[in-house]
Amino acid sequence: MAPSKKKSEGKSAKKTKKSGGKPTEKQGNIKKKGVKKKPAPKKAPVKKRGNSPSAVPRDIVPAPPKKRKDLIQALTEYDEADVPGDAANEKIDPRAVERGDIPMTLVDHLGEIRSRIITTIIVVIMLTIGAFVYSNEILKFLTAPYTVTGYKLNVFKLTEGFMIRLKVSAIAALLVGVPFIIHQVWRFILPAIERKDRMFSRVSLLASILLFYSGVVFVFYLLVPFTVKVLLSFVAKDWISTIGANDYINLVFFFCVVMGILFELPIIMMILTRIGVITPSFLVRKRKYAIVFAFVISAVITPTQDMLTQLIVAIPLILLYEASIFVSKLTTVRKRKRELQG
Repeated sequence: MAPSKKKSEGKSAKKTKKSGGKPTEKQGNIKKKGVKKKPAPKKAPVKKRGNSPSAVPRDIVPAPPKKRKDLIQALTEYDEADVPGDAANEKIDPRAVERGDIPMTLVDHLGEIRSRIITTIIVVIMLTIGAFVYSNEILKFLTAPYTVTGYKLNVFKLTEGFMIRLKVSAIAALLVGVPFIIHQVWRFILPAIERKDRMFSRVSLLASILLFYSGVVFVFYLLVPFTVKVLLSFVAKDWISTIGANDYINLVFFFCVVMGILFELPIIMMILTRIGVITPSFLVRKRKYAIVFAFVISAVITPTQDMLTQLIVAIPLILLYEASIFVSKLTTVRKRKRELQG
């Protein structure tokens, strides 16, 4: 047994010499077997926060809730971050400076829109109050084409009289306030229009207002009296007419709005010709279709099926189409002259 131990010790000594005096892995394992490892300290279990208030530690103060930013405040911060320092001055268009367009942020534009809308609403409310004071005269004027025939309008509810006066006052205020509303829109879009095009825009707006009121006058003095006489002619003598005042007034104002919009046809054609969408030759070629379309519109908006009432509506529409062709030709000539001069 002794020689075997010496051989093993000699082999281990040779291995240590080869490894530079360092013990091998086996020797390290042999030494480590006799050493007992100390147990690692146990970590305290971490308590999970629950929904109950007792689960939250007392020493931790909850963070205050975040305040939601207002829309105007958020837009203001966005504009301030988007245009830093002198960068806004570098992006100014020289043509915008020539036409008097002051650079504005998104919040400034929204503020201007809000102020103009509030001003328009205040003016319309004041006009409504003034019209309500003179509601007797307005109702007398509106119902004159009907009461002249000897018939009377009827009210079927206790509150209907007040609601009719309020409706008539509000619609009359809108009709009277059309120029002011258009002026507010014009003042808002004015900085974006070139100076050479502003005269054309002013003439277009003025003509559109005049044409709208022409349609309203056409309804009050020609269309409604003739339509009422034709419709009441079908009522027999032994019949009792129970036509409601609300239905009659709705019909009158419906005619006013529709004819006021249809009378804007020349202005629409002039603008479309100016931007190059249509030409006078195109309008001339489509004249026959326009005549048919005028009779279709007259048949839709007039409550009667007789030919005379339809002719009263269709003939002005055909004349407006012919006026549109004339205006389109003038616009084309002026446009070509400007191109030759430029």
